[in-house]
Amino acid sequence: MKHTDPLTQTQFEALLEKLHAQREQLLGVIRPLSHTMRNWKPNDDQLNIHEILMHIGIQECEWVSKLGQTVSAPSEVTLMRYLHQSREVVLARLQQLSEAQLAETFADGWDVPRVLAQILTHEAAQIEQIESILAQWRLHLLARLAAERAGLFATLLGLSEAQLTEAEPMPGWTVKDLLAHVAFWDGFHTNRMQMVADGRSHEIMEIGDDDDMAAFNERLLAEQKAMPLEQAIAMLLKERSGFLQTLKRLSDADLQSQVRLPWGWRTYMRVWARWRYQHDAEHAQQIQAWRDTLPPDEKRNVGPKYVLRALLKACRKEFLALLPLLPEAEWSSRPVCGVWTMKDLMGHLTAWADVGGQAVNQVLAGQTPSHAPIADFNAWNMDQAAQRADLPWETIWAAYEKSYQVLLDGLDNVSDAQLAQQFATPWNSQISVYRWLAIWPLHEREHAIDVRHALNLTRWPKRFTEHPAP
Repeated sequence: MKHTDPLTQTQFEALLEKLHAQREQLLGVIRPLSHTMRNWKPNDDQLNIHEILMHIGIQECEWVSKLGQTVSAPSEVTLMRYLHQSREVVLARLQQLSEAQLAETFADGWDVPRVLAQILTHEAAQIEQIESILAQWRLHLLARLAAERAGLFATLLGLSEAQLTEAEPMPGWTVKDLLAHVAFWDGFHTNRMQMVADGRSHEIMEIGDDDDMAAFNERLLAEQKAMPLEQAIAMLLKERSGFLQTLKRLSDADLQSQVRLPWGWRTYMRVWARWRYQHDAEHAQQIQAWRDTLPPDEKRNVGPKYVLRALLKACRKEFLALLPLLPEAEWSSRPVCGVWTMKDLMGHLTAWADVGGQAVNQVLAGQTPSHAPIADFNAWNMDQAAQRADLPWETIWAAYEKSYQVLLDGLDNVSDAQLAQQFATPWNSQISVYRWLAIWPLHEREHAIDVRHALNLTRWPKRFTEHPAP
């Protein structure tokens, strides 16, 4: 039907039915959302869901006001009531229109079909935007999970196996005990989420209040006390992998929908998911506080190889989890570190990882690592960036992955004795192979901060968006 065609009563009623159906679609998306989720946004530049819903009501009242009579949106009411009342005044005005007015053209060329088309098109676009925000929340969840896990592993750097298994950051709890504890609760919530997804939430068992939880953790500590450190690390990796796989099974609606537990409590799976990174952060902070009390020399040990490997992988995941926060079309155009784009930054990380891999390969060949001195880091970085500036994304990506694999393979193949080997760096300091291999994941962590800062992630803790003061 063209705008110039007279609008019949039947057509008008069909459009009103579309308004009703689309509003039900909107309500279906937002009803399960908590107040917290309706107000979530990654930074101050975006509207949150609450603001979008208010905008919908204001806009449709403005458009209906084009039909010869001003309609005002309600004020000082709750959000859901606002949505209902704004739509009620819109419908009331539309239903007041006479048959002649259905065919009338009002000021500035506005008529009923045009107004209804604007309302429907706008609301449909806002539904898409709300669904996009829910998808964004998941991406931020994944990025935060990766960042906190990398932070947890970073607290273990330079600590010996004896320190990790004997010292107690918390009375009665070694670092190993805390890691096994974190792993258990990852698996615990994975199981809960799987039960909800499988329609078995009625089988979820209650733990109890805080005192019951403390007693539960003490029993768990006793059960896991004899667990070797390597097993605790393996368990930590396995349970997080299982949790992430379960998370993939859940739709955004699943994550945001309320779950009623058998003992009457209500929660959301997104809350359980958020607890996972909060739990990592809590125990990383405890380990770091204890670590800060150690003399410098006691934080420069050659730690277990499998811990260093876990750090290397965790830091790579932390950096890569930021890619989806940036539209793919902007990976080669939007600055994320000074003037460098994501493509430039990956080229920079690769250039340095190649330096790292070269030294490790020399160690594996029985040589003492050597590299031409790098006196001017800025000039070296600019030269490396210029060499890669015109390369396509695919070439940069392939080199980035290859350089990472060289480091992983090198770590897997060096002996414990070789990890302790000292050599001179290109910047004229003495370093162990162990510490050398730790430089490159920490380098990725540093630039992850740059990316988050460039993306203006103001809702993240500052430790993830701002470099510490020198």
